[in-house]
Amino acid sequence: MTRNEIKIIVVDTNGGFYKITTDVAGYYSNSSHYVGDNVLENVLSRIKVNDGVNDLSKYELVIK
Repeated sequence: MTRNEIKIIVVDTNGGFYKITTDVAGYYSNSSHYVGDNVLENVLSRIKVNDGVNDLSKYELVIK
């Protein structure tokens, strides 16, 4: 049985925070970050900056 990979960023524009979840073969990470105002702009700028290690452009983006 193969397992689906999960790479998702959930942005809560009302609460001012975002959550990044990575669940792939051999690795799991879940982190939340409070930004306050301009949370969406903050996340979008992080996605544009590709440091090679955490390429967030490969993640599904969910905006609430």
